Amino acid sequence: MPTTKPTHDRLIRTAAIVIRTALILNRVFIAAVLIGELFAWLTPAILANALFGSNIASGLHSTIVGMRLEILIGIVMGALTEPLLTALAQIVASTGQGDPFILANALRLRTIGWCLLGLQLLGIPSMLLGHFFPVLGSGSSDFSFSFGGWISVLMVFVLSRIFAAGAAMRDDLEGTV
Repeated sequence: MPTTKPTHDRLIRTAAIVIRTALILNRVFIAAVLIGELFAWLTPAILANALFGSNIASGLHSTIVGMRLEILIGIVMGALTEPLLTALAQIVASTGQGDPFILANALRLRTIGWCLLGLQLLGIPSMLLGHFFPVLGSGSSDFSFSFGGWISVLMVFVLSRIFAAGAAMRDDLEGTV
């Protein structure tokens, strides 16, 4: 097994801090959205009026349904972001320890790829909510097709395969030395 030496790379340290902060913020987001969902079921009219104003009285039922669905999408979004950030933090940690090309990181990249794919696909129901519940106005997502987002999903899956192949080659090399 090759000796690895921890890196003191400023980029790796900064990335670790940014990812930890993002994990904390994502957990706060999930908690806030769960609280929003709770209020959307316990006091839907009050929440709808607070969010969208009192001019929705005629479309209150539609607003409540759309609001609950949009909050549900937010919960799923937060739930997909959590394993994505956790896997990314683990990749950064292994890189900081000087050993990034391991099978575990290939699997982590695959997890990140599936999470990114899920996040991209969440744009579709969010866009439909904006279409079928126009009363939500700016409360609904303004999803648009992101070529870069889809390329990123593909790129992460390809990188996962590259990491897996690299880890296998390294293991074969260690077995022959």
